[in-house]
Amino acid sequence: MDKPKEVIVAPLAARREALALCGVIALIMLLMAGRFSAIRITAPVKSLKSFQQKDIFLKNQAPLLYRALRGVAGDIIDLREETGQWPDITLLQSEALPPFAAEFLPAGLRGYVWTCHVGKGWVDYFGVYGDVEAAKKRGLDPMDNSFLLRIIDLNREEHPHPHLDQDNDKGIRFTSQVWMYPAGRTYPGENVVQKGWKWIVDATDQKIYEKTGE
Repeated sequence: MDKPKEVIVAPLAARREALALCGVIALIMLLMAGRFSAIRITAPVKSLKSFQQKDIFLKNQAPLLYRALRGVAGDIIDLREETGQWPDITLLQSEALPPFAAEFLPAGLRGYVWTCHVGKGWVDYFGVYGDVEAAKKRGLDPMDNSFLLRIIDLNREEHPHPHLDQDNDKGIRFTSQVWMYPAGRTYPGENVVQKGWKWIVDATDQKIYEKTGE
């Protein structure tokens, strides 16, 4: 005769209690995820101006190009101090400075064509992808955005606005900005705000901007 099998059945109350606990945990996790998402989306843009965009919202390979432009500004200023004039694109390429030296970039960003435009109190380095459709036919993933690196000499009386002057600190001579337009464009000239370009800012820029109240 086979030995009877023992089957343990949890009380209905205990099962309902366990399910209720799982439901509460899932709800808490959902609320936390929603809260974190809301903080990430709304907090950074709360104090931005209409012509500014936070760098964390850049898509695809745009953050890489943005960081390259931010990083190269100091080298450009050093060359300006050494030679007495703003370096042209050929010099920046010979100095192996990305993004002007395209060999240091991913294939999808190497098609940018850069030009230098010198103003009375500033310089612009403007980049637009040469041929987006041709790049796609070659199997590349080009970025159809226009970029502008603007470096301003704050010692000059004539320079474009808006700008950050680090709370009018007289010890700071140069400041740099990176602007972007989400499509191919010709060089916009001085008035980028009126033409719909966005000034890309990171946490450091935003803090200074809020302090100066420009």
